[in-house]
Amino acid sequence: MTVRLDSSLWRRFGASSVAAIFILAGCVTSPTISRTVYEDPIVLVRLDSSSPLKDAAGEPDQQVAKFTTAHLTSVLQSIMIQRETSFVSYWVLRSMPQPEPAFPNDDAQLLAPHLLAALVKARPDETAVFVLRRTREDGIPLVTTGGMLIHGDQLIVLLANARRPTTTSRKRETSEEAPLQPIGEMEFHFVPGPHQTTLARNDLSSTLVKSSVQTLSLDYKAWLTGLSPASSSPKELPTATIEDKLRRLKVWREQGLITDDEYQHQRRKILEHF
Repeated sequence: MTVRLDSSLWRRFGASSVAAIFILAGCVTSPTISRTVYEDPIVLVRLDSSSPLKDAAGEPDQQVAKFTTAHLTSVLQSIMIQRETSFVSYWVLRSMPQPEPAFPNDDAQLLAPHLLAALVKARPDETAVFVLRRTREDGIPLVTTGGMLIHGDQLIVLLANARRPTTTSRKRETSEEAPLQPIGEMEFHFVPGPHQTTLARNDLSSTLVKSSVQTLSLDYKAWLTGLSPASSSPKELPTATIEDKLRRLKVWREQGLITDDEYQHQRRKILEHF
């Protein structure tokens, strides 16, 4: 059983009083202490204590200080997922789901600045968790939830729900209380891109996150190095899909790393292989 407490409770009642409450309640696990970093009607970002990684310890690498909002936006935009194939889709419609962005449209831009602020503030035992609330065209509420933390030279991304319909108030409350737990069965998996690998389920702690949650590890040092024109160019990118290469090329142009002419030239070279 995991119980989340706002840090204001500790200030009001004191640690000893809160501990007594948990003993009387029969709880056998440590409570999860939360610190809200940002919240509006669409985005919630907070810091939850207890790392979801079994061997997490020590301070995060200081190179995270070099991260900018643009960097983290680009990272989020590069993350791809693929929906699990249902019986109807495969055997009746004969259609296979294709990879899609985990954070489409402006989702990455909305999350990035607040996630970055949380990562900078995070203590070694804290995870930056997020809830992104959207509405489908037919009016159905959708929720994307997960978390992010720095572990050595790796940026760990956890995703529990990806635009999952939340048709009841209870589901919406659950998504906010436990962003690292799926609402129902897991419906997707990560499709790793350059510098990205998926983590095994036995690498996770059950304190904050269920083992079914999808976990992606990004070598952000290598990723940051790859953004430098002096050390890399678009033609030296690792093997990736055409969409990945075009997306990265667009980011380089937006960040001023390449000129418009260079962008158009490299874009034509990539599309020649399509």
